[in-house]
Amino acid sequence: MNLHLKVFFIFFIGFSAIADAASNLPLHHPLRADRVAVERPNSSRQFSYNVEKKFQGISDRFGSGDLDGAMQSLESMMDWNISKYERAVVYQFMGFIFVQQDKIDDAIKVFKQVVDLNVLSNSQHQSTQFNLASLYGSQEKWDLAIETLMKFYMFEKEPVSESYIMTGIAYFQKGQPLEALPYIHIANEKATKPKETWLQLELAILFINKRYEEAIDVVKKLSTYWPEKEKYWETMAGTYMEMQKDADALAALNLGYKNDAISKAETLENLARLNLYLEIPYQAATLIEKNIQEGNIENSEKNLRLLLGAWTAAREFNKAIEVIDVLAPITGEGKLYIQKAMLLNENGDWEGVQDATAKALTDEELENPGDVYILRGMAETELGNYDEAIESFTQAMEIGTETNKKNAEAWIDYVADRRGS
Repeated sequence: MNLHLKVFFIFFIGFSAIADAASNLPLHHPLRADRVAVERPNSSRQFSYNVEKKFQGISDRFGSGDLDGAMQSLESMMDWNISKYERAVVYQFMGFIFVQQDKIDDAIKVFKQVVDLNVLSNSQHQSTQFNLASLYGSQEKWDLAIETLMKFYMFEKEPVSESYIMTGIAYFQKGQPLEALPYIHIANEKATKPKETWLQLELAILFINKRYEEAIDVVKKLSTYWPEKEKYWETMAGTYMEMQKDADALAALNLGYKNDAISKAETLENLARLNLYLEIPYQAATLIEKNIQEGNIENSEKNLRLLLGAWTAAREFNKAIEVIDVLAPITGEGKLYIQKAMLLNENGDWEGVQDATAKALTDEELENPGDVYILRGMAETELGNYDEAIESFTQAMEIGTETNKKNAEAWIDYVADRRGS
């Protein structure tokens, strides 16, 4: 009878090539690629008629939930003249019951007796070793868990992934993450189905130790099997950025966004900024605009400024002007109207420039108003409003910088020539 105890110690914090010291490890060591299990000697494994009948009754009690009755029957058998093999099975059965009763110390005691007798079949013996290691782990007796697992590996031809993760967790809990890492990696490689917490633990150790190339492989698995989880796309992007691979970071976030996994406002804003940083402003602008409209990003001054910068960099001037028309009344900043005037100037919208500069000049804290009067005078010149243009250039000369004065003088001469005076 086998008991499959799986004690999982879950850690979320979000394979290295083992330097071949393999020659210094025993041939059966779990980290050796060429490991060979030790063969256990065979022994007689038969029940006498009376013992077999007794075990049938005990199994029935155990199956029906009568644990106390089953234990009493097992204890009575200890006074019988039974073989070592039969005694080992009695102890093993006792261990199963103690586990069900949450009597872990008692279970450990009888499982140790089973192992010491060393007469069960290899599968039964190994199952008992594994259960014993699990119980030590449940009590946080990490050294004993590791010692027991090493005995388990000695006779196990194909150790299961659970044994490797248990070893890795024991080393991790002892404060030895780098010793834990190869076991955790093997556990993840051998797992029939990806285990999220196991991969998380491997990733955390790699990331803490700045082993980013290996970390990328692990986080790719996490994002492949759990593509809906935003944190893995964020982690992948963050890892690439630690490696100074900004384009790969952007690709990771974009893929998460296409998979509808990116929803946090902060991550969406960072994605937009990364697009801008990598000189993809149109993509940044459309992303911000869409998510403001859908309510995923706050329609705030900060985000409107980000949107304005993106549309401007993308040379989508009409879009940029639309943002200014929303943002400028909120802030009352004259410099936003100056920016609008300059964008309108690019489009040759002289009346728009005239209106925008007028609004800009209402800001008493406006820096370099002389520049604004120059721009306003240029628009008025194009509109043929020569008197108003000369007035604006004159204002620039009076309150502007030396450069403004020189430019204004040149423009006044130009206006005079144009109107023929």
